[in-house]
Amino acid sequence: MNRNPLERLWQKLWRVNTVAALFFGGIAVAVVYVVGTIAFQAYQNKGLIPPPETLDRYDCNAPVGAFSIFYLHGTDRVQIKSASGLLEGTVHQNRFDWPQFGGDRSVLGFTPPVELSFEDGQGMRVRGVDLADVSCKRQGDGRAHQRVLTPQ
Repeated sequence: MNRNPLERLWQKLWRVNTVAALFFGGIAVAVVYVVGTIAFQAYQNKGLIPPPETLDRYDCNAPVGAFSIFYLHGTDRVQIKSASGLLEGTVHQNRFDWPQFGGDRSVLGFTPPVELSFEDGQGMRVRGVDLADVSCKRQGDGRAHQRVLTPQ
């Protein structure tokens, strides 16, 4: 019985070990792709959770003038903006650090706050050399930070 060479090839390809090798090889490629994608995104975001894009705005009225603080609870990034200018800094353990400040009051028109004394998501209190316990109220409702699944 001389079989057709195509039929013999077909039988070799569909042996159990060939099917298993193709199946598990496909799974291995998929796993490597998923893990590689996660690792690449973690490297780009400097962590597994992407950083929030927008900061909440808190409007403050003080004797030195009105200003806004841009801050998101749980992050260390902060900005303060007045009619005179903008200053960026960080928050660590409720203490503000303004590396660009350098003591020049003309940047904001006053000395920026040094301490965040209270923050509850709706408002905050800040203290500083020119600011004695100033209350700030959050603008907006924070929906920009909520992730909602929408049907497509």
